[in-house]
Amino acid sequence: MSFPLSSFDSKDVTCFDIIKAAYALSENELEIMMCIKNSQPVDIKTLTDIIPKDRATISRSIQRLMGIGIVRKTKINLERGGFKYLYSSLSVDELKNKLTELINRIAENMEIAISNLTEEKCKEVYETIIVKYTLLNT
Repeated sequence: MSFPLSSFDSKDVTCFDIIKAAYALSENELEIMMCIKNSQPVDIKTLTDIIPKDRATISRSIQRLMGIGIVRKTKINLERGGFKYLYSSLSVDELKNKLTELINRIAENMEIAISNLTEEKCKEVYETIIVKYTLLNT
């Protein structure tokens, strides 16, 4: 998913636009995150009742959300034996802090990259392009 940074130079940007862009979330992943947030703790069965997608799709999205640290998994033992997993999300304050830290790190790295921009770097990129296309045409 590609997006121009200039799209964030608008008063219409929402926190959900930022979350999607910062973590490269699909619309499906964002929907699942919001359902977990508002129904927590929740199991996959309940999520499939809310979002009419197959269990595997929802499970993959949950795994991705857990991988970036937005969703947590808790194993609970059932009285009749066996277990199931319940999913919960970060609190709004935790999510805001996580997002703020990420955006600040990104801004710092962008400032460094911009300060390293020189005519010589531009020429190096140009020369790489020339070599690439020269090799393709031979």
